[in-house]
This record gives sequence, structure tokens and C-alpha cells, in this order.
Amino acid sequence: MTINTKNRKISEEYSLPSPSFEGERYEYETKAVYPQSEVFWHKASGHSIWDAEKNKWIDMTSGIFVANAGHANPQIKQAIKNQLDSDLIFAYTYDTTIRTKLAKKLVEISPDHLSKVIFMNSGTEATDVAYRLIKTWAKKNNKKYIVCFRGSYHGRALSCDLMCGDENSSSWSNIDDNDIIFLDFPYREGDKFDPSIFEDPSQIAAFMIETYQGWGACIYPAEYINQLYGFARNIGALVCFDEVQAGFYRMGSLYGYQSYNDSFKPDFVCLGKGLTSSLPLSAVLGTKEIIDIDKDANVSSTHSGNALTCAAALANIDFLTSKSFQKGLSEKCELFENLCLSMSKIDIVEKVYCRGMVGALIIDNTVNADRVVDKCIQRGVLPVRTSRESIKLGPPLTIDIEAIEEAFQVIEQCIKEVSGGK
Repeated sequence: MTINTKNRKISEEYSLPSPSFEGERYEYETKAVYPQSEVFWHKASGHSIWDAEKNKWIDMTSGIFVANAGHANPQIKQAIKNQLDSDLIFAYTYDTTIRTKLAKKLVEISPDHLSKVIFMNSGTEATDVAYRLIKTWAKKNNKKYIVCFRGSYHGRALSCDLMCGDENSSSWSNIDDNDIIFLDFPYREGDKFDPSIFEDPSQIAAFMIETYQGWGACIYPAEYINQLYGFARNIGALVCFDEVQAGFYRMGSLYGYQSYNDSFKPDFVCLGKGLTSSLPLSAVLGTKEIIDIDKDANVSSTHSGNALTCAAALANIDFLTSKSFQKGLSEKCELFENLCLSMSKIDIVEKVYCRGMVGALIIDNTVNADRVVDKCIQRGVLPVRTSRESIKLGPPLTIDIEAIEEAFQVIEQCIKEVSGGK
């Protein structure tokens, strides 16, 4: 099938690799890397991806929710080039003007109570630091428990595995943290937060909340998240939102938690991915009390806040907060949400989650979800393959109305074909 539109180009010769395909990469790299070999990226710009044969896809993944400002954003590219030419690329944790400038900028654009920042390299490092800060604060305040949610994802370090998935996620290490309490995620709209499940609420140190549950962009019911937040405040527990995927307008607002209730004042948030729309950088942004909980907490890292990534982040923030970008954002988010929700009319779509410009279609089973993804790729649209019953969608926020509509036309057609047994 040959496809040739403004946003998609797929040659008649194109075909997906067979399930048993093992590329040259696996001759030299581990096979334990999460497989994403359906499309061989050669170039990415704006909301488009090309392979070496000039096939072109509408990107509905932003890489993995990184390229909020679009792939190869010209403003970010120029900032990186300027920093390269300044001959300051790496400076460990020594003082640099650009690092301080970024810290100040991040605090300035954030809610007033979030007044200090810790820079790291990845979302995993940010949530690892969050674990350390919670534990330190808990000891100082005679508290104990961290409350997390089953099915959540907070990264790949041991501390992250202790807080995500379920009680068995760290079984590979033979290490458990008996001070972590897991709650079932409220997947049903009518679910309510029930504080009676806690034997001694006074011992709860913190709630670690993934702003939306990653595998299916699962959104908390409004009543549930408001009740949870109010309970945490009443018992004096910390509230941390893991915003690694949700931040920087992915859910419409600067930080995703604000889309639930703009009066929420979490003690700290974990940021990453969309912070630069390009290079590796993450941050823990919080109150002075929690960020400075212990001057000996040792939360530095070799490359955290290096000059190149700081330059990318500053340009990214300037771009995303500009009037020109913000002008069309709400319209695109509304369209994206409406088109996501319209998929719920198709038989095999059991549920739809969406907010801002992230969404997931929950399909009746994993086999059908994978079949839909395969068909989309063959027709020039790249969704996130979760290898389970969800099809996740999150294009660069710079995508235009025409491309959003075209992508959803393809997605709908592919789902209907799978639903009809074709």
C-alpha cells in the first residue's frame, strides 16, 4: 500500500520487521532494552519521523513523551549550538551562570511554593532522589510509610522498583521496603478514596503519586484525587507528584497535577522528559523545607545540570511559555481529547483516558492492541506500543490541527478493521 499525503509517506515496498527480527544493534547491545524496532529513525523534525528510505510517519509518541516542543525544535537547536560555541560543555557541579539561570527560570514559572530545585539526569534519578528525601524527612518527623499505587511506574532504580508496580516489583533484588504501602489504582470513575484502610495514618510520611498512570494514561477520578490530597494535608503527610511524563503542558497545564485542582500545593514534583524536549535532564522541584532537608543528603550527579542540557532546557521553557505557542494549545488539546473519546464507540475499545495531549485507548486484549499498532505504522502513524492492552498517544505539542485529524482518521480506520476481524 502506497501512502502519500502531506504528513505521511509510506512506499509500497515498506513492511514491518518480522516478530523474530533481530537487527545489528543486538549484536552489540543487550536484548533487554525495551523493543521499539518497528520504525528505524533516521530523522525527526516537528511532529514527523523519517526512516532512511524516506518513509514518513506522524509521531504520536514524542519519542516517549519527551519532544513536547517538537523534534529538532529550531530554537532549542540554536541554543545548543550557541552553548557549544561558548566552549563550556561540561562543568560537573561547579557553579556556572547558565545552571543558575535555569534554576531561577524554573522557579519563576512554577507555583510560588515550589521555590528550590535539584537537577539530575533522568526521570529515574529524580524519583530516586524523591525516595531519599522522603526517607530523610520521615526520620526527622517520626513518620514511616510511603503510600504508592499498584500499576504505577517511577523508573528503573531499586528505589523506584520499591515504589512502583506492586509489592513484588523489587523481587529481583531480594530487597523489600516494608514501609511502602500499595493502594489499588482507582480505574473506575466512581471510585472514592477510603482512608479507613490505614491502621495508623499518623505514621504516613508521604504519598507518591504518578500524575497519570503511565501504561494507559489513566487519570484519577476528580473526587478521588481531591479526597486523597485533603487527607494527606490533614495528617501532615508529604505529597509528591511524579510529573516526569505529565509536566510541561503535556496535560494542558504547566504541570499535570494542576489539571486536577489548581489549588493543590504538593511538597515537591519530579520533572524530566519534557523539561528539555531533547537532551537528558531531570529535576526535583519543591519547597525549601524538603529540598534542603539535609545538607549531607548527597544528591549530586556527574552530569546533572551540565551546560548543554541547561541551554536546551532554557530554550525549551522559553518556547513552551511563549504567547505564540500558548495561543493554539488549548484548541489542539480540546480536539485531541474529543478525537480520543470518539474512539470509545468502536466495539473493541473498552475505555478511553485522555487529558490535554496525552491519551490511551484501552483495547479488549493485547493481541488486538498490537494489531492496531502494526496497522497504524504501516499507514504512516506511530503510536506507543505498550505491549499490553493499551494504545498510548502523545504527539509533540507543536503538531498542527490537520495532522491531529489525519492521525486519528488512520487510528480509527485501523481499530475498526481489527474490530471487524480484517
